[in-house]
Formats: sequence, structure tokens, C-alpha cells
Amino acid sequence: MNQYNEKPISCLVRHCRMYIYASGGSPEPMVNQSAGDFFNFSLLHLISTMFITTDSQSDPEGGAFHRILDPLGYGTLLGPIDNILDSQVGNTILRQYIRSKRNKLAVHGSLEFSSQPREVQDVTFDKEALMQFEKRMQDLDEAVGVLEGELEKIEK
Repeated sequence: MNQYNEKPISCLVRHCRMYIYASGGSPEPMVNQSAGDFFNFSLLHLISTMFITTDSQSDPEGGAFHRILDPLGYGTLLGPIDNILDSQVGNTILRQYIRSKRNKLAVHGSLEFSSQPREVQDVTFDKEALMQFEKRMQDLDEAVGVLEGELEKIEK
């Protein structure tokens, strides 16, 4: 079966693997700012697609994973990820922080730092908020790894 004919669970496993690869980083961003920006933007977009963005205003939860897993009865697998995304980062929540960064710096709008909401901008300058962000992202990395394992079990 080629990638264009994959079943939905197989597609979700592939997305988990892409996320794990991207979150693992690469040594190149240390010497190439463009590579660093690419990894950051691609990770923001991937997280948004997987767990945040909606296709329509009627979607109860964001992301392709909910749209696929909820009707199949596996939406509860996303509980740990939703909890992480709904956790505090400075004066905002991680979900909103990622959504704003993706929308304002990588996809829509002016692509300028100043176009982000103040509470999202403030995370950049708050040492405690940055530590919260780093911790939440580590938690998300672990949760996606666990999710990948659960999806592989369902896939078989």
C-alpha cells in the first residue's frame, strides 16, 4: 500500500513519526539559522495540524487526530496531549501560544513578532515562562511517543 492509500490510523502513525523526528532536531540549526527557523516553523505547523487547528467552526476539538480518532472511539488516547496543550505557559496556554506562533510567524498575518498577542510575546522575555514552555514541549514529545505506540497497536 503506498502512502496515498494509507488507512487513517497509518497516517496518524506517520504524523507521530514526523513529529518525533522534527522534535529531535538536527545539529544543523546550531550553525544555520535558516535550518533552525525551518525546524521551528515546521514543528509549529505539524503540532497545529495534528492537535490544534479545525477544519470548520463546528469541529468540537482541534486537529486531525481528534477528527479521525473521536469517531472511531479512540479520542481518549488524546487526553494526555490535550492536557499538555491546555497547560499554562506564562499568561497563556500552550495551545494558544503554538497557534499564535504558527499563525502570526509562519502562515498568516504580517509574519512579524509584534503581530502576536501580548501574552504570547511576553513568554519570550519571561525566564519562568520559557522554562514552562520547554517542560511542556518535553512532555508533549513523550506523549506523542506514547500515542504512536498506542496507534501502532490499533493499526495491527
